[in-house]
Formats: sequence, C-alpha cells, structure tokens
Amino acid sequence: MSKLKVKFKDSQITVKSKLAKDEQINARELEILNSKIIRGIMKPTVEGEKKLSYLSPSGIKLEAYLKKGISKNDFFLVIAQILEAVKSIGRNSFNVNNLILNMKYVFVNEMTHELHFVYQPIYSSAIASDLASFLYDVAYSVTLALNEDYKCVNDFIAYLKSLQAVSVIKIEKYLLDVYPQIYKQVKRQKYGQSEYLGSFKNGKDIYYDMDNRKRPTPLDDDDATSLLDESDADEATSLLEEEEDEATSLLEEEEDEATSLLMEDEEEATSVLIDDDEATSLLCEGPQISYPYLIRKSSFDRVDINKPVFRIGKERSYVDYFVANNNAVSRIHADIITKNNCCFVKDENSTNGTYVNGSRLNPNEEVQIFDGDIVTFANDEFEFHL
Repeated sequence: MSKLKVKFKDSQITVKSKLAKDEQINARELEILNSKIIRGIMKPTVEGEKKLSYLSPSGIKLEAYLKKGISKNDFFLVIAQILEAVKSIGRNSFNVNNLILNMKYVFVNEMTHELHFVYQPIYSSAIASDLASFLYDVAYSVTLALNEDYKCVNDFIAYLKSLQAVSVIKIEKYLLDVYPQIYKQVKRQKYGQSEYLGSFKNGKDIYYDMDNRKRPTPLDDDDATSLLDESDADEATSLLEEEEDEATSLLEEEEDEATSLLMEDEEEATSVLIDDDEATSLLCEGPQISYPYLIRKSSFDRVDINKPVFRIGKERSYVDYFVANNNAVSRIHADIITKNNCCFVKDENSTNGTYVNGSRLNPNEEVQIFDGDIVTFANDEFEFHL
C-alpha cells in the first residue's frame, strides 16, 4: 500500500505518495483529474514512476479541525462533503477504494470549511477505503462548541449502527431529514436508483444513487460537489452539443438541474427553454448587462467584475473590491483584467501570493481564468464565473 507524507509550507499543503511495488499509475484517471475540476479532490502530479504529489490550498488536517470545538452545522457539513466526495468518485467511474478516507490525509480550509481529499489514480489490489469506519471516526472524534448539543452526534452514530449496508443515499436522506439546511451550502448530486459501489474491509457494502439514463463519459461529466450552487459552463455546453439525447432526458427527469445547466449557455437556453411569448417578453425588457463575477467562498459574496481593470485588496480606498476580515490579503493584492471578452488575473506583488486552481502566479504575470476556476488571494478563495 502507498506511503503518504504531508508537508505544510507557504500557506499550502503538499502530500507526497510513494507507491508500492504492485501499484501502477492509472493514466486515464490521471488525465481526468488534471483536465477538469472535481470539487474537493486534490490534483495529482507525477514525480516519478512510483511517486505522486498532491497540492491543496491552506488548511489543517481534519483530525485537528474536529477537535477545535465546531458547530453542529460544521459537523454536518463535514459529513455531507464526505458523501459528495464518494459520489463524485463513483460518478467519474473511478475506484472508490482509492479515495483516502483517513483523517490525517483529509484537509479542511478553515476559511471556506471545504474539505480536500486525496484520490490515488492507481491500479491496486489493496483495499484502502472504509467509509463506515471513517464516518464513525469523524463522529467519535468531533468536539462540539460549548453551546452545542451532542444529541445530534449521538443520534447520527445510532443511525449508522442501524444500517446493515453503508448506503450513501440513506445517509444523505437522513441528513435531509434532520438537518436539511446543510444542502444550501453543499450542492447535492441528484440520482435515481441505487448502484453498487463495492465492499469494504468491515464486511459492509456501500451504495450510491445513480439514475438509469446513459452515463456521460467522465471528461464531460459535471461534478457537483462545490460548496457553491454553480455549474461548469463548458461541460454544460458539451452535454448539450455532443449528447443531445442525454440532455433531453435530463430536461424530462431533472427539470431544475437541467435548467441550471442550460441557462449557463445563453444560445442553447434560448433555443430549448424560451417559447415565443417568453422571447417577446425578454425583448421588451431591453438589453441586460452581464458581467463576469467572483463568489467569495467564505461569505458567498458576489463580486461583479464591472471594470476593464478591477482591483482587489484590503485597502478600501485603493481597490474596487475590499476583502474584509483577512489580514493575509495585501493592500493592493491583484487585478482582474478584462480584454477581448477574456479575463485575466495579475498579482500585484502581494505578500502571500495569488493562486489559480492551486498554482501560484508570478508577480505581474497575467494568467487567463475560465468559468469555474478557483482564484485564491493569499488564503481567501473565490470561484470565478463568466
């Protein structure tokens, strides 16, 4: 089994993985992980025939986070994200046993409360994951804040014990029943019937929801584990243009989710969703100005990029968007530059750096950003959308 080592340096987390002799890198999974954003899954980099490296924004180990005295909401947020990570792995046709469910190797961004997982894109006969044991570990390890009631944790443990098989859909339904507001923070993937995922070393089985329509290829699959209720525009366009039959099925079976996907592609939405009366109504209202925007993940603030050069920092009098309550951000931290219908981010020699999807920018270097990219100013994460 792989050996993992964690390093904390320069506000980033690096996990080094040394593969065992019988383990080989899975090129298909590696390509998928590096060609699309799968929320909560750290991107791997090959550093040798038997070595992988993973990079994540700033955070702490889950085991330390759980001991800090968190709220009931934060506890359920952790559980919900674990379930979404498992579903995301299955949805991309990955081996769920290669998702590292160990509190030493799962990390929490304390600004956004988002979890980051290590997935090993390898061929291996070893069974690494044990979802049931992991959920028990989380529940037994958590320390709630002084004003919180432990009854919610004890009830959750009792519910897990009542399950004969570890069913992701059943646990998700339990969360929806006892604490439904959590899915205002975590976008839940929607499926129909259950699908078998595999057995774990405790002898229990795990299932997750999957509808009976044709499954999209992993590269076109829209991951939905974001803490924000947003979709990837490029993937939505691909689903519409390349898999018309599947899109039609989505419209019939999951109207709300499909509508969200279609509205991100204006031309497709016009042809599919708007009838003659609606089109006339829209024309009468006059042209609508739409700006690129950022969503601040710690507060869910929406920041419209409404100037050709839009400045971000913590000095209110010098910037277009003032980043409050974060001393790690520089006075003039970075610019978002709009030109030729494209957006670029430029770091203005900030102290703690600017990152795009975890990669640090060189000072004064303009890097193009795309819909769904994560732009981090120091340790403050924003999600970019066109």
